[in-house]
Amino acid sequence: MRKCTENWIETYVEYSANLEASLKFHVWIGLSVIASVLQRKVYYPRGYFNIYPNLYVGIIGPTGDGKTTAANVGTEFLKQIPDVEFIEEKATSYYLYELFDQFTKTGHDCCCSIYAPEMKNFLADLNKTELVSMLTSFYTCPNAPMYRLKAQLVGGRKMQFKNVCVNLLACSTPEWLTTGTTTDDIYGGFTGRFVYVYEDSSDRSFPFPEDFMTARMPKLKQDLLDDLLHINTLKGPFIITDQAKAEYTVWYNDRKKECKDERLIGYYARKRDLVLKVSMLLAVAKDDDLIIDESVLHMAWKLLNQTEERMAEAFSGVMTDPALRYKDLVVSMLARAPSHTLTRDEILRKQWHKFDGVVLDRIVTNLIEAKMVKSYTKDIGGIRHIMYELLRFRTN
Repeated sequence: MRKCTENWIETYVEYSANLEASLKFHVWIGLSVIASVLQRKVYYPRGYFNIYPNLYVGIIGPTGDGKTTAANVGTEFLKQIPDVEFIEEKATSYYLYELFDQFTKTGHDCCCSIYAPEMKNFLADLNKTELVSMLTSFYTCPNAPMYRLKAQLVGGRKMQFKNVCVNLLACSTPEWLTTGTTTDDIYGGFTGRFVYVYEDSSDRSFPFPEDFMTARMPKLKQDLLDDLLHINTLKGPFIITDQAKAEYTVWYNDRKKECKDERLIGYYARKRDLVLKVSMLLAVAKDDDLIIDESVLHMAWKLLNQTEERMAEAFSGVMTDPALRYKDLVVSMLARAPSHTLTRDEILRKQWHKFDGVVLDRIVTNLIEAKMVKSYTKDIGGIRHIMYELLRFRTN
């Protein structure tokens, strides 16, 4: 028997009502909490594969808007759920590899919930490339992929992970999101797996929130926790009603018209599955039936449409000028190259589908003026090549 008289999300919104962060933030934080509790225990079968209700959620807003405080309140519940592996702050890819390897050896599913109060710290430069690649592949909750560690272990060794499920809740300012995220991340697969929830203001103001903590608040908190412990026991497949399936089909066949911003192409490409993920979470917030009906589907669409209205603003600093858009890509290529050096023709051959020589000249000019790259000529096999070297990696 559930304790919350309303559904879990509505009760959570009431419980967090005295926090100044936007209502939209609280709703998505609540959904992220439910997703973390469910792990892989419920799913929607798609014939060839299953869709699990895990989420990658980015809470995006200006400094001091209360987003991290709001996320802290939600994630406190996860620390009290015994079988939720809760990882806070900075987690390296190596740590996650080792954790999942140990889970598999002990017969446990490789499930965890990652909370990054500051996405900037979570995706630190030295950790970013491998971590982004790992999180991108883990989003679909794969079963038993094979991984080989690189230089961390001499000779490397294969790791087999059983039943992966990762939930991720991260907070960021829009400024860092657009300067700390490369164009490959934004236009590629990583950010397309996130729901970016953007707000830059709130109509809430509570100078002394403690004055609004009524005697009802402790009961709401306990009811929310008790219901999460109950939700944690739910298992099995979801079913979808005939009416919901018919409405989903109409939307599915017309959905390609929704994307109006190329920065969100990855998000909209995956929205077909995201609608079902959010529907599962909203259904579980309501009852134990594991049914997606038309009312739940309508709520999922409404919530996603409202979130999408301002989602692109999270990437407001992303430039359309290709010389600015692909600057990070060129730096990344040089950073990975032997001696952090590449020839001009190597870069053009690898990226011919993204930019031409004129754009590359502008990129390199900007990087040279920023003292990040030097350019010189060198004879290789009797042919004179233009060389680009990344200066910040030089040790001499």
